[in-house]
Amino acid sequence: MTFQTAAHSSTEMMGMSGLRVACRQATALALMAAAPLAAQAQAGAAAGTTVYGLLDLTVRHASNVRADGSAQNSLTDGAYTSSRFGLRRTQDLGDGLSAAFLLEAGYDPSTGVSQQSTASGNNGNAAAPSGRLFGREVSLSLSHTAAGTLSLGRQYTVAHTLSGRFQAQGNANADALSVYSGHHVARQDNMLRYGNTFGPVEVLAAASLDEQAGKGRGLGLAYKASAFEVLAYRQDITSADGATTREITGAGGNASFGPAKVFLGWMKRHDDASTASDHKVRSLGLNWRLSPATTVTTALIKDTQSGAKAGTRTSTTLGLIHQLHRTTDVYMLLDRNTLTGTTSQPDFMGTREAAAGSSLGVRHRF
Repeated sequence: MTFQTAAHSSTEMMGMSGLRVACRQATALALMAAAPLAAQAQAGAAAGTTVYGLLDLTVRHASNVRADGSAQNSLTDGAYTSSRFGLRRTQDLGDGLSAAFLLEAGYDPSTGVSQQSTASGNNGNAAAPSGRLFGREVSLSLSHTAAGTLSLGRQYTVAHTLSGRFQAQGNANADALSVYSGHHVARQDNMLRYGNTFGPVEVLAAASLDEQAGKGRGLGLAYKASAFEVLAYRQDITSADGATTREITGAGGNASFGPAKVFLGWMKRHDDASTASDHKVRSLGLNWRLSPATTVTTALIKDTQSGAKAGTRTSTTLGLIHQLHRTTDVYMLLDRNTLTGTTSQPDFMGTREAAAGSSLGVRHRF
């Protein structure tokens, strides 16, 4: 009887062992079958999110930078464009509806420091003295093929978006090249923005909500044909204390003639404070394509100030951009700024004497 019990126990153990082996084999087969499906799902999710960026580095020599008027050599963020790193994704929701997000960080590639700092909250921007993680743009949007796009977050003002289209190199990054951006404020926090197109006509509207650091609102129209574009906009920016509203009106356009593209712009700024000065900005630009890879670009901008600080700032630039690849280009640039009267002195100028600069840059997109 003892022998029979042992044999029965041995048989039972062998059966359980076989069952465990069978379970392990079934589990392994299930995992092997599921692995390609999981990988495919992960690949599909990853394919929907785009990682992108731009690195723009400039070696620059500039006169009249320091307080004593002396020159400076520097390695800086790009002259024409600023460096960035971003993530974006668009999801089709069906029936003409889609959702999208965008996260874009700005940084100085010469130091790695985050950009888009704000010393104190004002003009629709919260205080961020150490820079912002996603300072260039953060937005979540819903779009419909007929109803247009509504986006929420930290975004570009209407004035910044449209004024870039009537300048040869858009709203340039370097202060010595940029005039319009100093007036209209490039971005604002807490913004609701709407855009839509009706054939050749584009409509833009935005409102920055008044939480802590002022508010803004903008409205713009653009008409685009095959060889030209004309546009106009109005942008109002209210200070954090509500005491001052900066009223900006702008118009301009661009037109192509063979290898040439001409840009013409105008802007008026009026601050409703009793001691404020008005500004009228006029600009003329030209991009001339010497070859498929090489473009000459030049611009003249005049900012005339009236009131307490009457005078004019004149900015002239001449550059050459050569495309090495669809992702990479190199450029050289000459610029000069002069002041007349008592017009406000820009921060990049050490004294009121003329300031000139020469730059060599390389730019790579990914």
